[in-house]
Amino acid sequence: MFKFNFSRQDSDESNVEKTEEKSNRNWLECIEVLRDTNEDTVIQDIFANCEVNTLQCSDINIEYFATVDVLNIFRTSDNESIKKLSVMCADESHSDLQESVYEGGMKIWECTFDLINYLVEDKVPLEGRHVLDLGCGAGLIGLLCLRSGCSCTFQDYNVEVLKYVTMSNVQLNDEEYCKKCKFYSGDWNSFTDYTRTNEKYDYIFTSETIYNSSNYSKLHNVFNSLLKPDGVIYVAAKSYYFGVGGSISLFEDYIVKENKFKSSVCWSNSDGVNRKILKITFAL
Repeated sequence: MFKFNFSRQDSDESNVEKTEEKSNRNWLECIEVLRDTNEDTVIQDIFANCEVNTLQCSDINIEYFATVDVLNIFRTSDNESIKKLSVMCADESHSDLQESVYEGGMKIWECTFDLINYLVEDKVPLEGRHVLDLGCGAGLIGLLCLRSGCSCTFQDYNVEVLKYVTMSNVQLNDEEYCKKCKFYSGDWNSFTDYTRTNEKYDYIFTSETIYNSSNYSKLHNVFNSLLKPDGVIYVAAKSYYFGVGGSISLFEDYIVKENKFKSSVCWSNSDGVNRKILKITFAL
């Protein structure tokens, strides 16, 4: 099991086809986000002023900055470029999500901890593996993998999430980890096209990324293009996302329809909000 050590709350075939056709949005193109070697005052503020939380996973400790503190630094910054960040547009609207603008990376979602706990409790073999933390946000799953001897690619939709949250957390745990990581922002289709020729993964881990059924084809495309033939995908999610339309069962139906993978529920929880973890492999 893992324990938390922090002082404030920091976490908390028709339907799919119709939603996929609903609109043409301006999705962000994929870019590789490189570590900023120049002095960035925002990053300096994060390291100087943000509370550090500790997640204890058996004999592994993961440290990460409180995302609420990072957001407060954004809110009080006089830097005009910070004020124009996508996350600030969502913050002004009091929204966790704005489709194709900001996809929730500043919040650590509940199922992230479910997946971390499962990987530790089930002793999923990680050492020496090449993993993708897809929709990584704060990067806690990837940090567990780095602590366990993996190389890791972190992907999130928004550049600012990677630059100020994910990278800061990686550096906080061990600056040497930065040499074993890559960071990519942007839309999943663009990410797949950008990386498919040189990246295949032993594991793809993703948490709370199936909330929007219009993105299922993109997510499936990532899986199909970037997973090694003998690789494994773990998807942690709530059973249903009210007001958005995604669900575990709808995503399972999509997998069956596409006939590329087989899936099974490897973990479930019915206390409070129903949550599950899917284990997905290529269909033989």
